[in-house]
Amino acid sequence: MPEIIKVRVPEPAGLDVVFLHGLDGDARKTWAGASPSSFWPEWLAEDFDRLAVWSVGYEAWSTGWRGRAMPMQDRAINLMARLQNHGIGERPLCFVTHSMGGLLAKEILLHAAEGRTGFAEFAKATRGVVFLGTPHTGSGLAAVVKALGLVYRSTAAVKDLKRNSAHLRHLNDRYRDWADESGIRNLVFFEAYPTRGVRVVDEGSANPGLPRVRPISVDADHVGICKPADRDSLVYGQVSRFIADILSETDISPPRPAAWKLPLRGKVFVGRTAELDRLERAAKAVGRVAVVAVHGLGGIGKSSLAARFAELRSAYYSAVWWVTADSAPAIDEGLAELAVALSPQAAQLPWEQRIEQAVNWLAGHSGWLLVLDNLTDLAHASGLLERVRTGTIIVTSRRGTGWRDVSTVSLDVLEPDEAVELLERTVRAEWPDAVPAGAGELCAELGWLPLAVEQAAAYLAQNRMTPARYLGLLARSPARMFAWTAEAEDAERAVARVWHVTLDRLADTPLAAKVLRRLAWHAPERVPRALLADAADEPELSEALGRLAAYSMITLDAETIEVHRLVQAVTRTPDPADPYRRPEDIDHAREATAAALAKALDAADPRLPDYWPVFQAVLPHGRALLEHTDVDTGPLCHLANSLGLYVLGQGDPAAAIALAGRASNGCERLYGIDDPVTLQARSNEASAYQAAGDLTRAIALFEATLEDCERALGSAHPDTLSYRNNLAAACHAAGDLTQAISLLEETLTGRERLLGKEHPDTLLSRNNLAMAYEAAGEVERAIGLHEVTLADRARVLGADHPETLLYRNNLAYLHWSKGDVKRAVTLFETTLEDRERVLGADHPNTLISRANLAGACEAAGDLTRAVELQERTLADRERVLGPDHPDTLKSGNNLAGAYESAGDPARAIELYESTLVARERVFGHDHQDTLNTLNDLAYARGVAGDLPLAIRMYEEARADAERALGPDHRVTRRIRENLETAIRLRGRS
Repeated sequence: MPEIIKVRVPEPAGLDVVFLHGLDGDARKTWAGASPSSFWPEWLAEDFDRLAVWSVGYEAWSTGWRGRAMPMQDRAINLMARLQNHGIGERPLCFVTHSMGGLLAKEILLHAAEGRTGFAEFAKATRGVVFLGTPHTGSGLAAVVKALGLVYRSTAAVKDLKRNSAHLRHLNDRYRDWADESGIRNLVFFEAYPTRGVRVVDEGSANPGLPRVRPISVDADHVGICKPADRDSLVYGQVSRFIADILSETDISPPRPAAWKLPLRGKVFVGRTAELDRLERAAKAVGRVAVVAVHGLGGIGKSSLAARFAELRSAYYSAVWWVTADSAPAIDEGLAELAVALSPQAAQLPWEQRIEQAVNWLAGHSGWLLVLDNLTDLAHASGLLERVRTGTIIVTSRRGTGWRDVSTVSLDVLEPDEAVELLERTVRAEWPDAVPAGAGELCAELGWLPLAVEQAAAYLAQNRMTPARYLGLLARSPARMFAWTAEAEDAERAVARVWHVTLDRLADTPLAAKVLRRLAWHAPERVPRALLADAADEPELSEALGRLAAYSMITLDAETIEVHRLVQAVTRTPDPADPYRRPEDIDHAREATAAALAKALDAADPRLPDYWPVFQAVLPHGRALLEHTDVDTGPLCHLANSLGLYVLGQGDPAAAIALAGRASNGCERLYGIDDPVTLQARSNEASAYQAAGDLTRAIALFEATLEDCERALGSAHPDTLSYRNNLAAACHAAGDLTQAISLLEETLTGRERLLGKEHPDTLLSRNNLAMAYEAAGEVERAIGLHEVTLADRARVLGADHPETLLYRNNLAYLHWSKGDVKRAVTLFETTLEDRERVLGADHPNTLISRANLAGACEAAGDLTRAVELQERTLADRERVLGPDHPDTLKSGNNLAGAYESAGDPARAIELYESTLVARERVFGHDHQDTLNTLNDLAYARGVAGDLPLAIRMYEEARADAERALGPDHRVTRRIRENLETAIRLRGRS
């Protein structure tokens, strides 16, 4: 028969907490360790005055040798009837469950929710469930029995505990839907350690999959998870806070201390567990005053945290008093009110005597809590702090520095899932039927700032609006949305006003507002301080940054700055009525930011690794600036053009297209279609399209650029010759070798006549023409031309010049193409050695040399060396260039080919497949590199014996190549030839 232990039932009680044990459990032993005082339901009864605590025992044996057990559905009804007899279900209710007890609690709640019997009040009353090691999707029964040392004979209690049983899956799905709909709280724990070598309930089974519920790992086994060692343990601390949160939302209020003043309740509170724990620890200081300063950005939730702590801990204090502390007179006013609250007769005293009486009371008593909210200057409270020796003082402030010996709690934005919970619960408090889909995107746009999330939620509820529509309004009318407050709300709490107060405090440092406007046009994180060097001289600039950091408007370290994205959004939104956001000041900040970012890249060459850190530092801030303005200026176009060239070299053609397009369009509007700056920007845009594999668009842009340049500058101008060379390269890539050779020969003639035969650009034209001859099958002609070019290059620039080494690499490739693999290997080896010596082992050109040597070794039959070189090159490119860089993906494809040549088709296929996926993600389905890998994978499949699959892959690749590249492109021809060969082989077999 079930046993119901009444641990304690106070009058009045605000919440019933019912403990339900699991398989082979006991109403007392399950929840206690070896010590008699370790029965932790009693701890809860002692720690919460309003808590009624019960522990239920029932027959739930795992083996028939020990006793009987009902099926869970029958046991649920049986227990509801017995609990009902004790009045449980008439007031708010919380279950704390272990193992199968959690399944039983779900059965109880779902049966009650269906309302088919007289137990519906259980579903309505329940506010939360704690699951400790509950097997929501079942458990390995044999392993459980063995782990617990039991002699097995099946009982009804365990028939549905088989892993992934249909009943448990259905039960969990139903509970998940009901819990989400009802808004019930859930707290989930799982065991980290096995029991006698077996994980009785593993993490997967212990996770019910509830939205916004994170299962917590406990350093215990299945038996120990429900036996916390003391009040400081993880389980007890989390369960205590869980219950405190429920109590704070129940209708029965705790008895108030004699002096009580807190802000009106009603706002939703979520998260902040760690910060509340920190306040809790500080409040336990014995024999001395405990002072804790909660600091952070305006709107971050400092006052809400302090009020929440005071509500949760009010029963422990003889007085709880809230003082607005934004000025010394305000503090005195709050203390005078405290004196009257403590002794109504004090109202007859002069104001100064009331203040003195309040301070004397605080100095002579202990066990009180005083909140000094929004303290702007520690000196305003120094007299009070010097006189009190006991009690607890919580200070909230925007000041992040200057606290000396005061403990501090720094408050940051909410976790993303907590921000979503705050928004959804706030909306549903006013609009119960709301389904705020897209809440995550809205909270992210608001930077997870509590004040902004609360105000957005209030707007959604008041205007019956979706998050998506709100985001649209925010994009179109930011000034209006940032200034909005709900009905009856203080207009000063609008997002647009909340930081105005802080800037007023910084009025004696006008540079602070100017610097903040500059920072508003950057990315929120890791803004190099050097980018602000032009804003002011030192030490004025550092002092302005220091004051902004002191008031939590920014986060500052020795090298970089961080700003909340919503502070930035408000700061760059013009408001003629706000002295800190005048339109002309915001425009000036934007232009100054563009000039500073562009200047940082003036001397930086995106092709040289030494300059890459500069580009990496500027890139996120340049992107942010370009994203937030549609006004084109010279510096902005220069910035977009420079960043486009950098990301193109880093293997991100899509980003390069966007940046180069922005630069090209902006230059055309600013300077006209024929201006040299515009022509260069359009040529860079064409190069980006070429890298992305869109050769049709690239050629069209190159042709237009060449035509405009010839008209504006003449056919013999050096720029015209460069654009003709670029067009030839695109034609070469597209497989139009006749046109490419014609353009290259014309370019070479023009450069020899204009620049001379030994000019670097002339030698480059010779190099490009030689490579085009090779592609057209004229290898001997290519080698002859290239040998002369290499000799001239070495004489003009020196044997170790990077360009000379490039030409030597290309000559090696030509010998390889001719079939002279031995000579190619020798040339590749010497080029690699010289590049390692001159450029370093990690330079991209050095890695190209090593990849080429690997390919030549493979062609020469030295497969062991080829594989070793390809593996090393792939690893180095992943480390130096990143896993998605085109050169890295090329190495992956080449290594797969080496594995295939070495007789390891399984490894080759695996690597081809991963490379294909990566190239499709980076380049798209129709890029020639993607199609090349698909062709290689089909070949490997055929070699491995799966000709039907190989043929299907070839057919897909051929159709895509003919559509994207054209029927005469070299990649298309190669795929078509391989398909024909595969079909012939299939016919022979």
